[in-house]
Amino acid sequence: MSPATLDAIQRPPAPAELVPRYFDTDLVVTPEDNPVYPPATLADLLESVREHGQLVPGWVCPSPDLQPDKRLCIEGNRRLAVRRQLGQPFWAFDLGRPVPEEERIKLTFQHNHSRRVMSRDEIAEKAARYIELTGCSHGEAALHLKVSHPTLSRAFGERRIPPELKPRADRLGLSVRSLVAAVPVPLMERVIAHAESPGPDGRKPTRDQLSTFIGQLKKGGQTKANRPKVITLRLNARTVTLAVSERDTVADVTKDLNALVARLAKHADVPPDGWPFLFQ
Repeated sequence: MSPATLDAIQRPPAPAELVPRYFDTDLVVTPEDNPVYPPATLADLLESVREHGQLVPGWVCPSPDLQPDKRLCIEGNRRLAVRRQLGQPFWAFDLGRPVPEEERIKLTFQHNHSRRVMSRDEIAEKAARYIELTGCSHGEAALHLKVSHPTLSRAFGERRIPPELKPRADRLGLSVRSLVAAVPVPLMERVIAHAESPGPDGRKPTRDQLSTFIGQLKKGGQTKANRPKVITLRLNARTVTLAVSERDTVADVTKDLNALVARLAKHADVPPDGWPFLFQ
């Protein structure tokens, strides 16, 4: 037997090449945890697809939760939404096997196009879910998801900004917003107000100037009455530590504790070491 023949026999067959194909959009299901896209967020893509067609294929896979002829869209859900609006089939690769949730999250992050259109809230939510599923650290998650550590830190940090302040914070520059996200919540409104206010020269504070203001605020900008105080409560065999201010009422604290319990209940499988990630 010649070496060429022996090599041909021993060499394992090459894997079949994936080729994208068209799927009826009625047979492609959007994941339940995927964000809902308002029409305004699809307008630019809608015009592009209407004029040029779908230039980038998505990714789909079968799922044990779906009928055999249906597929789950694991990447390209904005394109899928647009194709549905236009009544056109969805062009996608079919992985041909069920894909675990943690692998779907990695696939979402690893596609450059998808990374560009993900909001900070989406990045934080999906990264937190990945950490919850895999038990990895913040740094390991950044490495696995191929997103920079500062980007992930900013995304996690900005989740601390209360909903009522978020529209104002979003109008600030990224570097300024990251400073706002890092300050204690009771100080955020004052920091945002300072960042929004022009100085005598008509210009808004720079990042360095805002950082100096925050430092001064932390040292002496609060009166004793407004400064948060730490109290410790003992309940059965547990000790609970809370930061409260003189303005807090029993109703305020009860509302926050109920929200804490609800979030923990939603992630009942997460061990105690992972709880801090749920509240970042």
